[in-house]
Amino acid sequence: MGAKDADNPWLTIPAADYEGHMGAAGVDQLAPLREIFADLYARVRPARLAVLGCGPGNGLDVVDPTVTRRFAGVDLNADYLSLARQRQARLGPIATWICASVESCDLEASGFDLIHAALLLEYVDPAAVLPRIAGSLAPGGVFSVVLQLPGGDGRISATGFATLQTLSGLMRLVDPADLRRLATGAGLVEQSSRAVPLARGKSFWAATFARPGR
Repeated sequence: MGAKDADNPWLTIPAADYEGHMGAAGVDQLAPLREIFADLYARVRPARLAVLGCGPGNGLDVVDPTVTRRFAGVDLNADYLSLARQRQARLGPIATWICASVESCDLEASGFDLIHAALLLEYVDPAAVLPRIAGSLAPGGVFSVVLQLPGGDGRISATGFATLQTLSGLMRLVDPADLRRLATGAGLVEQSSRAVPLARGKSFWAATFARPGR
């Protein structure tokens, strides 16, 4: 972890606060995120899977070790990774947990059939990350992304978990048109995209891009 990463607000947010904020009593986004990932996983059935910004492991219960022989979970917060490892102990034989920023994490070149990043690109530089993701996809591999679309009050919603407000200065919404441009520049081809309505007047944009080949 570099000096820049050490000051990242994500390192100061307890998992309980994050899950409380994102859960049914907060912005109610954990269930939609799991549904998006579950649908994606069932369609792709990846032998090699990486989840970037995996957090405490929400949604990883859909991963089937009889389908996926290799899993990599990446997150900047070591406490989140520790919880994910405990909660998803059944993935132990296939899992690698990587504590690093996705901007500096070196995943194996052409090493994954599916790379999933949900609500992550708002907190990093997409122009720096997209080429790295594309290079880690195997020919025919799929990159799945979930973005927060403009809506509601346009800010981190107040849910009673004050630590989440520290992200206000870090979050930058990503325009799907900009992401499409970056993905095309990285050699990826769009497969699908859709808007997913949420509570509080907000919505997600869920899309998949493929690396040509196979």
